[in-house]
Amino acid sequence: MDDSQAGSLFDATFALGRLLSRRFRREREPLNITPTQYHALAIMQEAHTTTLMEMAALLKVAGPTATRSIEALEQKGLVIKDRDPQDRRIIWLRLSPEGTALLAHERQEHVLYLQHLGQRLTYDEREELVRLMQKLVSEDEA
Repeated sequence: MDDSQAGSLFDATFALGRLLSRRFRREREPLNITPTQYHALAIMQEAHTTTLMEMAALLKVAGPTATRSIEALEQKGLVIKDRDPQDRRIIWLRLSPEGTALLAHERQEHVLYLQHLGQRLTYDEREELVRLMQKLVSEDEA
């Protein structure tokens, strides 16, 4: 990829990221959930259970920041904290049924919005877009 293509790709992905970020921020606003808290919920959904220290590392934040985020989510009834029976120092985190329901609802809202955006493209263009995005992500994760 030459400099011009890379610059155009950067500009387009940055603009799309800002568009989606603004939309998702407006959707989260009534929930009073920060981006870090939302990310923590998504991590727990994927991992099922995790410790607070693992969560801080996955969020790429300091331990106290992760602790505050998880405590806020627990107070909202979205996260359950369980002490490890073998090692009482370890606290396991998992989504509550309310947290699971919230993420399912939010995902559906995001999917509906992306369907709306996708109407600007033909069926073949949408298929190609998804294929190319998956290819870029899979190569970066390798």
